[in-house]
Amino acid sequence: MDAIFAEYRDKDKNFIKDFQQTGFSARVWELSLFAFLRDCDLDLDESYRYPDYVVTRPHEFALEAVTSQPTQGVVADPKPSALSLVPEDVEAGQKELVFRVGDAIQKKINKRTATGQAYWELDHVAGKPFVIAVEAFHSASSLFHAVTFVSQYLYGQQAVGTRGTDGRLAVSAKPITEHVWGKKSKPSGLFNSPDAENVSAILFSNGATVAQFNRIGIQEGFGLDDEIVVLRQGTCMDYDPDASEPVTFAYIVGDPNSPYEDFKQVMNVMYNPNAKIPLPEGAFPGVAEHHFEADGRVSVTCQGFHPFASVTQIFTGRKAAKIRAQLT
Repeated sequence: MDAIFAEYRDKDKNFIKDFQQTGFSARVWELSLFAFLRDCDLDLDESYRYPDYVVTRPHEFALEAVTSQPTQGVVADPKPSALSLVPEDVEAGQKELVFRVGDAIQKKINKRTATGQAYWELDHVAGKPFVIAVEAFHSASSLFHAVTFVSQYLYGQQAVGTRGTDGRLAVSAKPITEHVWGKKSKPSGLFNSPDAENVSAILFSNGATVAQFNRIGIQEGFGLDDEIVVLRQGTCMDYDPDASEPVTFAYIVGDPNSPYEDFKQVMNVMYNPNAKIPLPEGAFPGVAEHHFEADGRVSVTCQGFHPFASVTQIFTGRKAAKIRAQLT
């Protein structure tokens, strides 16, 4: 994190203060995005205070970061255990995710400067695609949920899979009109709403975290120690066209046979089919791309190792030796 921060420009001059106090999660997300844009080999114009990033090459677009946060006055567990990362009620957690992420995105759509301008109306943004990048940090288990439910909210469509007599998987789309969480309801299909036409795409991640910085740091040679094992395990993309479940994985971080990780690996871009100014295809190279198709389905294109969700654990002593023996 220090190595990446050395290249990062603190435009607001309060990054360290926020990082050490109540803005920790938001600043981790912002730093991850900076590293991600660097991994994508994109050129940045850092002469503007906002939006957070203005990309000048190879495609011009602007990007603003936002996170979902706990309800005011509620403090999230700063050191969640592996068990607390899984919500007690998964379905309720999925519903909360839609509302929290939806509210965070809407906040940026509604944001106006002191002169009354929206982000896309600023002189240095006008005429360029505008992207909102969001990650969920509203609870200890908010990162458990993959992109599926955010996609459903944005497009207003749910994928339905059926199998033929030959065992092949067929996927169709089922429209969603609203999302309900407790006594609250929210219309589905944000991309279909008039105020979202100025948003070219949503960039979403559930894995841009301190754990990712730890893993990539170890991978690049920082903090290697034979007495310590860092284990990553979770679920990832199965490229079998008839697969209806993800693949499970587990590997020791830094092991020569483990997948190579960069900051692109956990990113998903969802293109707005109704955008006034569309984001060019491949603007974020190497990420999972979500497109709305004519038949209502949402197609996803990605390549290589693409995790949906994962947990990273650190082991020492005998436990570390046992883990290493099992996986090597």
